[in-house]
Amino acid sequence: MRALRVLGGLALLLALLGWSAWFVICNVYEFSPALDPLAFAGGWLLSAVLAWRVFRRGLRRIAWPLFAQASCIGVYLLLIHRGVGEATALALFVAASVAVVAAAFRVTLRARAA
Repeated sequence: MRALRVLGGLALLLALLGWSAWFVICNVYEFSPALDPLAFAGGWLLSAVLAWRVFRRGLRRIAWPLFAQASCIGVYLLLIHRGVGEATALALFVAASVAVVAAAFRVTLRARAA
């Protein structure tokens, strides 16, 4: 199960690095409309909290939140790329990310108690 956590962490890291590269290209070099800096900062913050929670000591079987958060980032970027409204994409991203983090906290609390 440790390998799954490592792969989940790698998937999340790659999603965040891809988002960071796209953010720099869109906001600094202005090849396309600027991305929302609030969503970018919030995504990094939620991902850091989630990674901290999952990689804490004693939690060996929990890897799915990392993959779920990486997929939330991917879906958000896909929605932005496809031209869905920024407000709709941001609301969906925040709701899904908060749900993943809340579920991870709940599962990790249960795993620690068992």
